[in-house]
Amino acid sequence: MVKQERAGRTRQAVLLAAAETFARVGFEAASLVDISRRAGVSKGALYFHFVSKQALADGVRRASGREVGSAALRALRADGPALQGLIDFSHELARLLREDVVVRAGVRLGRSGASRGGAQEGADGSAPVAPEVAWRGLAAVVHRLLDRAADAGELCPGVDRRTAAELLTAVAAGQVLLAGEEAGRPGPEDVSRLWTAALPALVPSERRAGGPRPAAGPGPPRGRGGRPPPPPAAR
Repeated sequence: MVKQERAGRTRQAVLLAAAETFARVGFEAASLVDISRRAGVSKGALYFHFVSKQALADGVRRASGREVGSAALRALRADGPALQGLIDFSHELARLLREDVVVRAGVRLGRSGASRGGAQEGADGSAPVAPEVAWRGLAAVVHRLLDRAADAGELCPGVDRRTAAELLTAVAAGQVLLAGEEAGRPGPEDVSRLWTAALPALVPSERRAGGPRPAAGPGPPRGRGGRPPPPPAAR
């Protein structure tokens, strides 16, 4: 058990060192010698866990995909208004792109095509998620949350959910590009500005944070549990 735990820690150290190196210099310039030194392990120990630099890149991309996938799953399982869950998810995605070196490295590797087309089998027999598959998964999350929001009466009548989902997914893809071009992007204020622009097309004015309250009468559409859902907040 102790030996397995030590091996697991070594593998994680190598994976993190690889992510830091790929995020900083890219796949082509990354050196296995530098990665092993950064991880504090011998090159032989590195090869024990990852047979090549390509296998390391695949491992980083899988780990990156798991982080983003976990954030998406939390958004789908969250209580409360669905549209607010989507806003919160976009902020969490932006935070991961800013702060999580494994996610940043996975994005850079995906943009550079470091995995020979992005979908071949990894060293441990599992296939890394191709970039286009990952974005289809994010698009599915956006679709599901928008469908829930529409069913709960959170959206303007007649909103084209498919078009809105495609637009919001494209915005998320733009966040990824910004993360690759500038450090610290996209910041919370960037995401908030995007939602400030998008919400008027999605949500009635009386349902937006800071907007006028509905007049007495039938009241706003009911959310889960029969309570009026709170207005979405861009931040």
